[in-house]
Amino acid sequence: MKHSTPIPTDGDFNYEHPAPQNVLCPDSLPADKIYHIVMKEKLWRSWSGDSYGVAYLEGEKPFEVDVKGQSLSLRDKMMLRNQDGEVVAVMLHMFMEWENTYKIYGLKPYMEGQEPSKNRTHEDQPLYEWAKCKDKFMSVKKSMKTIDGVKYVMDGVGPIFGYRQMRIARDDVPAVHCKELNIGIFKGNQWEVRIGPGIDPALIVAFMAVMDEMNEDAKKGAS
Repeated sequence: MKHSTPIPTDGDFNYEHPAPQNVLCPDSLPADKIYHIVMKEKLWRSWSGDSYGVAYLEGEKPFEVDVKGQSLSLRDKMMLRNQDGEVVAVMLHMFMEWENTYKIYGLKPYMEGQEPSKNRTHEDQPLYEWAKCKDKFMSVKKSMKTIDGVKYVMDGVGPIFGYRQMRIARDDVPAVHCKELNIGIFKGNQWEVRIGPGIDPALIVAFMAVMDEMNEDAKKGAS
């Protein structure tokens, strides 16, 4: 049995999506080329606080951002950091929402003239909402919408059973292909992620971390 959504093809990655209004790391990770990376969940989630190492697929060179979780916090919180350890985005779990919802905040405005989010700071620095992520109720689909209205939808592709694969489409056009490489407590979840041109790679890493966290939330709710 297979999902109805088709697996992205090499031809899909020849299409360059319209440039986003802003990117999280414009100097080190511009949105004008293809990125092929592996995200590796660090072991012992309760200790590491939902952290992920990120590396290029070829040569395993460290990627320009990684994900650091914050354990023992009052709400689920993860931080996207650059290679200097500086936080460039914060992912927060939103409560009191009908669907499981996370928001991705940057430490700079996404759009010109944007006001900082009320009551949202990181180490006394104001935060600016960049995107809202939702886990679709009773569906494998997850969505991310940036504040300018651009929508990304993650959906299952390939065989229903076995290692998972997902496609992320930007406004219904394939943009990212994600393949699960490993499941298990001894290595942690690992994802191969191919990101097409015109897509903010750092924002996709944040979305992938949120997706994995949403799956963990669903497992906790079912237990």
